[in-house]
Amino acid sequence: MPHPQTPATARPVLDSPGSAAALVTTVPVDGPGRPRAVAEAVARLGADPAAWPEGLTSFTVYVDDTGATVLTYTQWTSEEALAGARKGTGGTWPAGLGAVPGTGAPAAAPFRHYRAVLGSVPSDPAVLPESFPVAFFDTEDEAAARKWLDGLLASEESTEGADRAYPGAVAAHLHISLDGTRVLSFSEWLSEEQAVAHIEAVWAPVLARFGGTGSLYRHVATYLRP
Repeated sequence: MPHPQTPATARPVLDSPGSAAALVTTVPVDGPGRPRAVAEAVARLGADPAAWPEGLTSFTVYVDDTGATVLTYTQWTSEEALAGARKGTGGTWPAGLGAVPGTGAPAAAPFRHYRAVLGSVPSDPAVLPESFPVAFFDTEDEAAARKWLDGLLASEESTEGADRAYPGAVAAHLHISLDGTRVLSFSEWLSEEQAVAHIEAVWAPVLARFGGTGSLYRHVATYLRP
C-alpha cells in the first residue's frame, strides 16, 4: 500500500515484496542533547531520491530513546545493488555518515527480511506506528538463525495465542543478516508505552536468556523512491 513521500508521515513497508535486502546502520551519538540534531543531519544526507543509487527504494532514520544512537534502515531491490552502493563508502549508505558532527564510527550490516508477524492493530495507512523496538542477536549461521526464530515464534504463539492480541502492536519483522551471523527483530507499535509494556511482559526474558541488546527507537524521517 503506497505511503506519501514526506518525512512527517511516510513509513517504509518492511515486508515489501520489492525489497530483497536491507542495510541497517547504527550511528553512535557523541554527547548528550544532540540526538535529534544528529538524526536530522543524517536524514539530509539521503533526502533526495533523485540522487540515490540504482536499486535503493527507501531511506528511513530513527533515534533511540536514550539518545545514544541514530539508526538508518534502507531497502534495496537486490543484494547486488546494495553491494555496489557500499563500495567506496566504508560499507555504509549514504556516504558521509561517519563525518556527521557529533557522531562516532557507524556500524552497518546487510539483512534479508525473513518473517513478519502481524499484530492486533488493523491495517490502515492512517494509523502510523510511533515506537520501534529493535534488538540484535548473534547466531552461528543462517540455518541456526532460522531455527531459533521459528522456535521463538512457535513458543510465543503457544503461550500468547496466534492472534497476537497485544494492545498497540502493528507488526514484528524478523531479519537474518546476509552472512547468517546476526538476527534483527524490528517491531512497530502505536506508542512507546504499549511497546514497553509488551517488552517487560514478553521480551525481557528472551533478551536476558539469549544475550541480545535492545533499544526503543522513534521515527524521524522516511524518503521513498517515486
